Amino acid sequence: MILERTPGPRRAPLLWTSGVLSAGLLAWMHIGFARPFAGLTGGRAMPDLDIESTGQGLLALKSLLETRPEAAELLRAMHLGPDLLLPAVLGLFLFLLMRQAAPGASLYGRAAERLLPALTALPVAYVAVDYAENILSLMLFPPAMPAPGTADLFAEAISWLTRLKFAALVISGILILRLTFGPKPANEP
Repeated sequence: MILERTPGPRRAPLLWTSGVLSAGLLAWMHIGFARPFAGLTGGRAMPDLDIESTGQGLLALKSLLETRPEAAELLRAMHLGPDLLLPAVLGLFLFLLMRQAAPGASLYGRAAERLLPALTALPVAYVAVDYAENILSLMLFPPAMPAPGTADLFAEAISWLTRLKFAALVISGILILRLTFGPKPANEP
């Protein structure tokens, strides 16, 4: 079974370190930033965590943050703090998990190892999309003051990038589970 082949922390320190660090960064972001942000904004979610956000909703949040500088500073601190590391660390963890799960697994009747370049493209895409989302957020929300047309464009782009980010994460997770627990290639016993 694939789980039996998963190396321990001594044999795969990068896999384990990136997993533990990802969990720690996610916890820090939730406890240290998302909860206080919701308290300062009347229950609003941080834009990075709101998959249902729209361009209009993000522009409304921008207006709200212009009147609540402490909430705007908290969002900026999150982007320049833990969210500066999280995409790279979580992407590395997903990439390494995908590489670990692929040998001996089957996907759509093919050996997963042969599909590994395509499979590992998903975590890489997640990293690129998450960083693009973070950069645009820094350019949209206070203290940044983009022109109205530019703000509209940034808000729409952020709402789509957030959806793409979560799609890449979810699909990566599903594929890892499928590779781990799914059937083996037909030519294996």
